[in-house]
Order: sequence, then C-alpha cells, then structure tokens
Amino acid sequence: MTEVLAFVFLMAGLLMLSGRIVVKNITLLAIQSAALSGIAFYLGFAGSEISWHMMFMGGLTLAVKVIVLPMLLYRTAIRVVVYREVPLSIGMGPSLLIGVLLVALTYVYIVPVLLIEIHSQTMLFPVALSTVLLGCFFMVSRRSAFNQIIGIIEMENGLFLCALAVTGGMPLIIELGIFFDLLVGAIVMGIMTHKIRGTFDTLDTKELSRLKG
Repeated sequence: MTEVLAFVFLMAGLLMLSGRIVVKNITLLAIQSAALSGIAFYLGFAGSEISWHMMFMGGLTLAVKVIVLPMLLYRTAIRVVVYREVPLSIGMGPSLLIGVLLVALTYVYIVPVLLIEIHSQTMLFPVALSTVLLGCFFMVSRRSAFNQIIGIIEMENGLFLCALAVTGGMPLIIELGIFFDLLVGAIVMGIMTHKIRGTFDTLDTKELSRLKG
C-alpha cells in the first residue's frame, strides 16, 4: 500500500513540472499531500499496535495540507489573477526531463552512494528526497513569485516524508511547530504576493528583478 501511495506522491511532484496553470499545480499539491496523509495513516495502522502519534499526524496533514492550504492558495491565486498560465524560466518539456533526471540521480547515486549510511526499510526515503529536489527545482524553474509558495510546501512534504521513512516521525511538539510555521508562512506569503501584485502589477520574478536599484 505504501508503494502505491509513494508512487502517487512522486508522480504528483513530477506532473507539477509539466504544467503552467497555477490551479492545476495547487490541485496536484493537494493530491500529493493526500498521499502523504495516507502514508501516515497506513504506518499508524501497520504496526502490532496502533500508533496514535502517526494517526494524529495523518489527520493534521489532511486538515492543513489537503484542505486549508489549498483553499488559501486557490483564494490567493484568484485575488492576484495568477490562476491561469504563468511564465516559465525553463520550458515544460525540459523541466519534466530535468525532474526525471533528478529522480534517477536520487535512486542511482545520492541514496545508494552519498547517503548509504542512512538506513530505511522502505522505498519512502528516495521518494522523499526526490520530492525535496523536485520542489527546489520547481521554485527556480517558475518565474511567478506565487509558485515559490507551492514549491516550499512541496519541499516540506518531502522533508516530512523523509522523517517518516528514516525515524518514524519527529517528536509531536516539533511537528506541530512545523505545521504552524508552514500555515503562518503560507498566509504571510499570500499577503505579500497580493501586495506585490497590487504595487507592481506583476508577479513575474524576471520583471521584478529589474526593479533592483
């Protein structure tokens, strides 16, 4: 079951690189987060005893990343009029190709060679690390400042899955703090993009870079 959810998780990250429509990327981000929530729920049930810690984190992921954050992102996208196509720094085809190469590099070299001392019994760790790289590349390959929010959340999804794969999750208080910071950060960045759009009439980072004195 975790293999299926991990596949959905990874494919959502790859498909985000192939799209220019913001609402599509927000939907894919919600699907990725739903897969992450499903993995947490499954791991909570998989042991000899139910892990209420994992169950709680699965429910919190579902509430915050699948429901609340996508709703905030949809609303912000409509307010700043970036819900249609946005400019790209790298074309869709090359972006998808680079994404596939990043995943291959993770499976072939980074995990088995560079991170050989990190032990994980499942395929979740390479999927998680691949998603961190995909989120980072998503941020730099999109010229809209709004996509920085989506890329950061995708990277956080990957880091959260890394914690699940390697350590079985972080202490509850730390995970709660991360979720709170992520929620507040998304709200603040949404407000900032709205202000930037209202002031400069663009969220294109290429255009905004020309404003540097």
